[in-house]
Formats: sequence, structure tokens, C-alpha cells
Amino acid sequence: MTDSVKQRRRRVPGKHLELGSRGMKKVLLGTTAIVAAGMIASSPASAAEKISAKVGGYMEQWIGYASVDDAANRDVDGFDIKSDSEIHFTGSTTLDNGIEFGVNVQLEANSNSGDQIDESYLIVKGSFGEINLGSENSAMYKMHYAPTDYGITLNSGDQIDWAAVSGSGISTGGYFRNPYGSTYIEPAANNDSEKLTYYTPRFGGFQLGVSYSPDATQDSNTTPDRDAVNSDMVAIGANFKGDFAGASVGLSGGYGTFLNAPAGADEPIAYNVGLTVGFGGFSVGGSYAKSEDNSTGIDGDGYNIGVAYTTGPLGVSLTYFNGEREGTTTAGVTTGQAEQKTVHLSANYTLGPGVTAAATLGHAEFDSDDAGLGSNEATYFVTGIKLSF
Repeated sequence: MTDSVKQRRRRVPGKHLELGSRGMKKVLLGTTAIVAAGMIASSPASAAEKISAKVGGYMEQWIGYASVDDAANRDVDGFDIKSDSEIHFTGSTTLDNGIEFGVNVQLEANSNSGDQIDESYLIVKGSFGEINLGSENSAMYKMHYAPTDYGITLNSGDQIDWAAVSGSGISTGGYFRNPYGSTYIEPAANNDSEKLTYYTPRFGGFQLGVSYSPDATQDSNTTPDRDAVNSDMVAIGANFKGDFAGASVGLSGGYGTFLNAPAGADEPIAYNVGLTVGFGGFSVGGSYAKSEDNSTGIDGDGYNIGVAYTTGPLGVSLTYFNGEREGTTTAGVTTGQAEQKTVHLSANYTLGPGVTAAATLGHAEFDSDDAGLGSNEATYFVTGIKLSF
């Protein structure tokens, strides 16, 4: 499928598509219908056996110490323990005509009142490529490349927790899937909305993906009122991977927008690019993202650079992330403005199949120009165990 990992108003060329909202939807749905028709007509579609569900997933347990210097009246220095775990239910079957059908349901293993089922979608694969249908990230998100990062996550990352930004007064809104906290982004931080995505086969190292979503809701979604909400999202991702003179190269680009916005609002847009180069045990990379969504105040941009080295079971990385949220200004008063600058020195060591020890020494600074706010600066050392099953 794809090759990616597990966040000032101006016009962008191509933002206003000549086909229009209805025309674009017809093209997307028509393309999907053609693919589906080819599947049906290919040959008798009996299956060798019924889908059997498999259980997998991951568990990460971390312990660390942080020293936090901020303007808030609090004491958050000291040790902390944090965890991140999911249980994945997957399964697939291949019909006699060679078409594969599969399912992927991801359950949060920690209590999450906002999204206990993280992602849930159906998969169809064949010589035509791959179709995903359900609650899942877009092609723009999943096809993005960024620098290799060991230890706790930096890009769309965990520094926001270890630096104890919540409670400092500095905004954490629009952190995930927006440039303030990540180059893995989607328009208006659309995330796991119900969507249809098609990925082409990879030709000569290139692959293209296109996603359509009626709106930004997932699971028990209702029919969108297109006069009241952002609707009809289209997100496009493309990447290339290949080898040149002994070096491996990965290049990605993505663009996403909503074709309709509420009355008086502009359609949110987002785009990102990424480049990684590997030679021997070394890899270097960089990525950039920008979001234009002044209706919610999450306009901003961010970039991530890094270098990594791997030898046998050991991996070491040095990475940096800078991201900004512009906020909104009313009557000369700005609210929601924030910027982060974070550097991580990380390492991991594979102890055995599915068992990895990891550690991160990090320094993060979160700043805001909002009235009465200043900076939240933290240094932390975190170590933990990552299990996959």
C-alpha cells in the first residue's frame, strides 16, 4: 500500500478547481465505480475461506523525569509514567479472482472517551491498486515522508505531554495533524473521518492516492449540512521511492482542501512535502507543512529535520521540530498564538522480536504572544519499552 508511518492566508494555485464541488465528487465516485466494475467483471468471485480475525497491536510504557520552567503558578517537575497502547483486529481473504478483501479495527487500549475505536475500515486490494473505505487517515497523511525518529515521538509528538504544556496557559489546540505539532497533516485536522481512498499501484517508484470525505465526522456520522460545516474534503498524496548510486531516496507531496465551507468562511487548505535520503546505515531527512484555516485560528506552518544512524539492533537519531499556530486577532488582541521548538536525541535497541528498548533526551520550548503568557521550557529524559504483537 503506502510507505509511511503510524500534525497567513494566501491563495494557492489550483485551490479553486474548475470542476467545482459537484463535478469533483462525480469524478471521484465515477473513478471508484470503474474500479468496482472491473472487480465484478474479472471472474467468479468465490473465496477460498472466510475471513478469520487476528489480534495484534502494540504497547508502549514510558518512565521519565522532566524539569519544567514556565510562567504558571505550579510545580510539575519530577518523575512521570505514561503509556500508549492499541489492540488491532485484522483479517483478510483472497477470492479466486485474485481480489483481496480485508478489515482493520483499532481499539485504544487506554481509556479514551473521545475516540475509543481509533480507526475502523475495509480494504480491497488487487492489480488495480487498493481501496480503503471507512474511518481512516487520508492519502495525504499516510503517504507523507519525514525524518526517522527513535524514542518518544517528535513529529506529531509526545513532547507536549513531557513538557507539561497543558496548564501553562499556552494553547494546545490544533496541535495534532496541524503544522503546530506535525508535518503529518490534513485540512482542518480532518483525522479519521469517514472517507473513501484509492491508491494506485506503484509504477517506476511512483504512487498516487486520492481521498474523499463528506465532512470531518466519523463513526456515527450524520448527513452534513453543507451550509453549516466544512464539507466534501478532497486530499491527494503522492510519493516516490527509489535507489540512486547506492542511496535510497523517498520524496512525498500532499494537498488537501474542503470544496464547501459555511457561509462567510473560506475553505480550509493544507499541504506538505517530505524528503528522506539513506546511504549505508545513515539517513537524513526533512519535511514541511502549511495549513490555511483562519476560520478556526489554526493557520500556521512547521518543519522537521533530522539525521539517524542504524547498525544491527541499535538505532540513534537527532531530530528537530519547529511549528507555529498563528491564532486569531480581534480588535487588536491576539489569542491562540503559539510556537514550539523541540530537539530530541533518541536511541532504541531491539532486544528480540517485537521487543524494543528506547530512550530520549529532549528539550522543548513553547512560546505565546498572547497577553499574559510567555514561555514554557522543559528538559526531560525518558526511557521505555515498546512491544508489538
